[in-house]
This record gives sequence, structure tokens and C-alpha cells, in this order.
Amino acid sequence: MSKHPVQAARSTLGRTLIIVNPAAQSGAAAEIGERLQRFLKLYLHDQGAFDLVQTERPRQAIALASRAAGYDTVLAVGGDGIAHEVAGGLMHIRPSARPALGIVPVGSGNDYARTLGMPEVSRDDDMAALLDCERTPIDIGRLECTGTSGATVTEHFVQTFSYGMDAAIALGTFGLRKQTGLAGDPLYLLSGMKALGRGYRDFPAMVSIDGAPAERMRTVTFAVQIGPTYGSGFKICPKADPADGLLDICYVSGPMPRSRALPLLLSAKFGRHTHAAHTHILRARSVTVSFEEAEPYPAQADGERVEASRIAIGILPGALTVLKPRAKAKQAKADADTPEQK
Repeated sequence: MSKHPVQAARSTLGRTLIIVNPAAQSGAAAEIGERLQRFLKLYLHDQGAFDLVQTERPRQAIALASRAAGYDTVLAVGGDGIAHEVAGGLMHIRPSARPALGIVPVGSGNDYARTLGMPEVSRDDDMAALLDCERTPIDIGRLECTGTSGATVTEHFVQTFSYGMDAAIALGTFGLRKQTGLAGDPLYLLSGMKALGRGYRDFPAMVSIDGAPAERMRTVTFAVQIGPTYGSGFKICPKADPADGLLDICYVSGPMPRSRALPLLLSAKFGRHTHAAHTHILRARSVTVSFEEAEPYPAQADGERVEASRIAIGILPGALTVLKPRAKAKQAKADADTPEQK
């Protein structure tokens, strides 16, 4: 007999902290966070606390999550940005005390939620997915960012790090979202059209992969992935597996005329860019990039701006425990146990 969803949640959520970005989805996340708290108290009223806190400023979720050692689960309500911050905060907690991360997607991109198999939330019925999840260890990326002053800061990313034109597109969505009210594909495509206008260029850098001697690359885009998508579902690394202990890398080398860059960008929506002449796909455990120019290149981690002159990118295999729907978690285990067909 299969478990009732409420019974399944008894072994999954436990004492829970809900961290909400109230600005996500044009303010809809604030109400959804409150509805989620009521929903969990209603169905799991005998399982302890379901505490809720709303962020008031950027990066506050990192501090909130870093103090969550007494909880079993931390739920991030919003888009990829809040998932990025909460995961980064959890990595400050020692592994034996680190809560699991759950995603309640209410954002414009929701790529990390897509990787985990968590459905977007708009109604109370959508919240029931949290009641039938299991804890699953997956990888998280680490960035050692060195600025022009020589100081180094450690960051983490759950889905993607990139620099170049794709990062300019991701960062450009912030202003356009406020100006237009767009979300999802239309928002990212509009930002792409703007980035590929007068600002189009390549970004020379010295790149070392897995400790090999650095090579100079005139990169148009350079993406390092944990999961397969970015930019609201663009399949930049279609075969990326968030639990294989490897970074998936896709970069486009220049020089490349703008007239070819736009079709290549559009083809990435469906993963059709991987065999293009300027596209390179590979896997690695570490990457180091040093930018040639003094002005910061557009760079982002899970949609959040990164400023550095040198970045060492690594992976922490299985270091983050997440909530995944049971069917998705079982399929992931089956895929891992099945040898890849050559």
C-alpha cells in the first residue's frame, strides 16, 4: 500500500523555516508564502513549527539560512535568486546539521525548480507536491571570486554560472521585468534582443579546465551548469546531471558575427545549439577563468550578479540535500543505476 502524502511528509519536512522573497512574481510570492504556511499547519499540525520570514533586502536570505541549523527543512519561496541565496546560506552550516532545501517556485525563470521536478505554484493544490517528496543529495557549485583588490570571496550556485552575452541577458531581465511586467520566455527573449544589439561583443579570457595550462579564449558566452537549463528553460547543457559530481560546460568561441549569434541563441531553447561550429560542450571538475579587461565582465550565478577579475569554479558532490518529488527521485536513482547506452 502506498503512503498517504501526509504520512510521506512526516519523514520529509520536520521543523520547517519558510523564507520568502516577497518581491518575486510582482509581489505574488508574499501571499503564496503565507498560504503555504497555513497549508502546512493545516495538514501537518502535529509536526512542530512552520516558521515564516520575508526578506527585506538582497542577500538577507543568505544570513537567514545560515542560522537555520535547528531546522530540518528550509523552504525557499520565489525564483532562482532566493534558491541561490538560501542554498548559499545553508552551506555555512556543518553537513551534519544542515537542513534540506525545498523549492516553492514563484519566479520568472524557475530553472532550479525545473531541475528538481518541482511544479510552479499558483494554487493551494500545487503545494501538495511538498507532501510527497524525499530527501535527495545533489551537487552544488562553488565560486572563489577574486576582485581587482586581490580579496577573495566564496559563493555557491545551484544551477548555473556564466559570463559573457548570456550573463548580460540574464542580468538585463531585472530592469526589463519592472518596465514591461514580462516573465518567463518573453522576458528572456526580449533581454536577448537588447543584449545582441549595440552591446554585442566577445569577452577574451584565460581559461584553465581541470588544472590544464590556461588558454586564451575569445568567448561570446561561457556557461557552467549543475542542471541542464538556464534563462527560463533554455537547454544550454541538455545532458547535465545534478548528481554526477561533474560540471557541465558550454561555451561559444569567437570571433562570431552578430548575425550568427542570434540564431544560435534561439536554437539553445531546444538544445539544438550543441553541434554548431562555434559551440563547445564538455564536462570537468574545475574551471578557472581570468578576465583580460579591468572593467567587470557581465557574470552571474543563478541570475545574481557576480563581480570579479578571476573566478575559480568547482563542484561539491552531493553536498546539498534537496526535496524532490518521489517519482523524480526514483527515476534519478534508476538512471544512475543503469549504464549509459553508447
